[in-house]
Amino acid sequence: MLNGLFPRRLRPHLPVALPAAALLALAACATSGPGPGIPQPDPTVIYHSLFGSNPGLSTVRAVVEARIAYAGRSISLPGVLLLDAFDGFRIDLLDPLDRPQALLYPENGRIIQYRPVQRIAASLGLFPVECGRADPAAWVTAVIASSLGPVPGEQLADRRGWGKERNLERWRNGELYQNVRYRVEGERHIPVRISWYCGDEAIMEARLAEWIAGTSWRLPGRIEIAYPKAGLEVRLELREIEGNPPPSGQALRPRPGTEVRWTTWNLPQ
Repeated sequence: MLNGLFPRRLRPHLPVALPAAALLALAACATSGPGPGIPQPDPTVIYHSLFGSNPGLSTVRAVVEARIAYAGRSISLPGVLLLDAFDGFRIDLLDPLDRPQALLYPENGRIIQYRPVQRIAASLGLFPVECGRADPAAWVTAVIASSLGPVPGEQLADRRGWGKERNLERWRNGELYQNVRYRVEGERHIPVRISWYCGDEAIMEARLAEWIAGTSWRLPGRIEIAYPKAGLEVRLELREIEGNPPPSGQALRPRPGTEVRWTTWNLPQ
């Protein structure tokens, strides 16, 4: 569960038992640069290592074990995950006999849940009204990691974190848009946790772990996404991962017909 992991800003949580002098010393170490004589990391190079490590990759398909938590309930079901660098994501949830249970996909800042067998659908708002331009599928580009570069006009700042981790901040129009906590492995920068902000609050978070080795693409084997304002959390364990799979002919975002009844968002039984 990812509840409680959304700080308004990146603030170190230090043991209250430490004396004030020790707290100040630790704070200085945590926020200082690399030190005299050590080259300052280039944020643009770090950005390309984090978000451009898979040039040419545009779609991903994987068999998943999905755990969905919402409104005090959680379910675990097998399924299929489809990621598209331009069109977002789709999660097909199946029952243990591989029969369709529900489809989850983003649309206009919301998550649609469509159950084609029952012919019902529901729409869940994820963000406050003032964050109307927030994209619930923004984490997909971090997973696919085929970005050519930062958004024009975006400012990058690399800051020292705790231990071997660092933080890459992305600022837009003078406001923090995204913070990427990452670790350094040789010449590679591996994202650990990515938070998206609206004002001073994190409105979405993605945790990436268990990176797959020995493949053509650098992809995580586990993805955890949380939308704290909506109380929705999604955990995906990936296997049988395909990069740029052949087109399936299936629309990534289905359009429920007029015969579909819209109802309250809840989890499949």
